[in-house]
Amino acid sequence: MGFEFKVRGISKIDKKRLCTQYEKKFRKDKDVINVACSFLLEIIYLYFENDKEKLFKLFFPVVTSCLIEKGSIHSITQEYKDEKELYSWSYTYRIINTLDENVGLEIGRVFRDITLKILKKNGFKNKGYCVAIDTTIRPFYGDKDLFMIKGCKRKDGTNYGLHYLTASIIEEGVRFNLMCIHLPSLTSVARRVENLINEIRKMVPTKLFFLDRGFCGKEYCKIIRWLKHKFIMPITKNKKLKELEYCMKEEAKEFQNDEYAIVALDYVFSEDRAKEYQEKVRLLILYTKGEVVFFITNIFNLTLEEYHDLTKVYRYRFGIETNYRVDNIFNPFTSSVTASTRYLLMQTSLIVQDVWMLANFIKHDDEKKQPREKYKNEYSLIDIIRARIQKLDLVWRPIIPAISFKRKANLNFQ
Repeated sequence: MGFEFKVRGISKIDKKRLCTQYEKKFRKDKDVINVACSFLLEIIYLYFENDKEKLFKLFFPVVTSCLIEKGSIHSITQEYKDEKELYSWSYTYRIINTLDENVGLEIGRVFRDITLKILKKNGFKNKGYCVAIDTTIRPFYGDKDLFMIKGCKRKDGTNYGLHYLTASIIEEGVRFNLMCIHLPSLTSVARRVENLINEIRKMVPTKLFFLDRGFCGKEYCKIIRWLKHKFIMPITKNKKLKELEYCMKEEAKEFQNDEYAIVALDYVFSEDRAKEYQEKVRLLILYTKGEVVFFITNIFNLTLEEYHDLTKVYRYRFGIETNYRVDNIFNPFTSSVTASTRYLLMQTSLIVQDVWMLANFIKHDDEKKQPREKYKNEYSLIDIIRARIQKLDLVWRPIIPAISFKRKANLNFQ
């Protein structure tokens, strides 16, 4: 009889025990990377009810493929088959393909739930964060008719890819991936965004969402307003905005390079339709260094100076781009056309990236773990915004570089 996964799930008691156990280990054990690797394996062993030895043989290639340059399940299985007494790569793929598509997502949820609790006991200050929501695309070169594939702008020689909706904290020291949800070809993105935000606010208190211009539409603005959250995002220039841009440049011709001007106006989506179809937001027009930039937000009660601070804060969204570059380092290769395998590898790469962030957070001195927290006085929205533009005496950098972590973690995982 062939191997069959038995999902046991992790109870609240299991989570509490695991949290207590690894909070002490992270605090006392100097080899943080080794503890982080055993922590990840422990979650897998708890999630499934199968024999640990068999689980190790199946998940060793999955995790290790994220820790080796240009790694894949096939290459890892071929290299370590005799040393680790692994199953053949074909059998490994066949068994992993039987997993449900949501298994990777569920393991990620459990991992981040426990991780946030461990962080809290190790100096993590949960005072309200700026969270960036974006879509990331993994290029795909196989059958274009698969349900998991969507069209995209041409990149790396293909117009198709796997689309993921992601959310990340963009606070120094805790740039963790909060959620990653797959977007198949027929999925409603708006509905997924709503589900994503509902899950995020259960994890961490969010003061402000940063969104890309791809979300700049009435539907997304309405969803965030219904959920009672604040956002800021750039808006694509249309005919009306281009006219405003021309007027702004004419008015600011005599400005010096270090001078800026900002205007806040009401902006209505679908203004030519009945009121019930409209969505009202605040349009921010910023002139700086000879350029005009447009933003929209659902925050209506700020002064012009505070609106300027809000636009300055948006540039910190580059933190999610940093996450993507790091995620590419941990990204394994695969030619599988099975959705569950693709999703599992994507979620595993993000979990390994978060393990790297966890190890760095633990290793940092207490006063440098989250340098901006001390500026969030009353934890109000304005406090959060002003904290983001404070000049600090230090620049937060990972103590353990990503490449170094991969090499050490690979040795410890073996």
